[in-house]
Amino acid sequence: MTLVQLIEGALAEGRYRVPASEYGIDLIVQPEVTLISASRFTGIPEDLRDQWETDIEGEGGELLLEAAGRSCYQSWHNPAGRTNHEYLRNIIRQGHGSVLEHANYTVYLRGVSRSLTHEMVRHRAGCSYSQLSQRYVDSSEVAFVVPPALFGMEGLLREWARACRATLDSYVALADGLAGVAPDRKKQRECARSVLPNCTETHLVMTANIRAWRHILSLRGSEHAEAEIRRLASRLLEVLSSHVPLFWDYRVGEGPDGIPTVYRVEQD
Repeated sequence: MTLVQLIEGALAEGRYRVPASEYGIDLIVQPEVTLISASRFTGIPEDLRDQWETDIEGEGGELLLEAAGRSCYQSWHNPAGRTNHEYLRNIIRQGHGSVLEHANYTVYLRGVSRSLTHEMVRHRAGCSYSQLSQRYVDSSEVAFVVPPALFGMEGLLREWARACRATLDSYVALADGLAGVAPDRKKQRECARSVLPNCTETHLVMTANIRAWRHILSLRGSEHAEAEIRRLASRLLEVLSSHVPLFWDYRVGEGPDGIPTVYRVEQD
């Protein structure tokens, strides 16, 4: 089976990782996004609860954000008669972004490259990160993220796969060679990791508030963004939207180059 066929099969089956046995490496063909934590609303002070008129119940972040917004004007009785959805739409329309900072959502990312996370961790305001350590974790069986530009190009894919295999062989040789000189495995790995390429897979736990997530989707989902991170932004939008209704003005479409892209739509 060709590399193109391996990639197409994995994408069709929704898998993010596929072995390329001919080269002794695993290929990453798409990012995997798992929501692992979401803000929980536990209620406003008891003496205010009878005053609050809202159309939804539960513990979700959308209730937390409505409570935060209404606390500014003490408008618990809902003078405009808005639903929670309408109220939060108005908050965003009016540019009151600080209200959105109260709700945080955490994702576990796999199938992303070191190159991608180098871009992602530049987002600092409202964000926190924990990333797989190449000093502590053995990378001798690491996978490699296929650049989307190579999809469908068998000859270049083979050249790329050979290069990845060569760096992995060099990593193992360096780590083994240092074993007798530097018994500390951290020191072996921190030296050996220097030969691994930008496309090496990593894992990242990322927490951001809704204001930060919206900003990240706007920048990293743009058709002007790098292809891999654009595909991640599209998947992030799908996952976050399924858990919190605060991204109605974003949609995923196909960019001019065929890569999934996040578009902002006009609010009514």
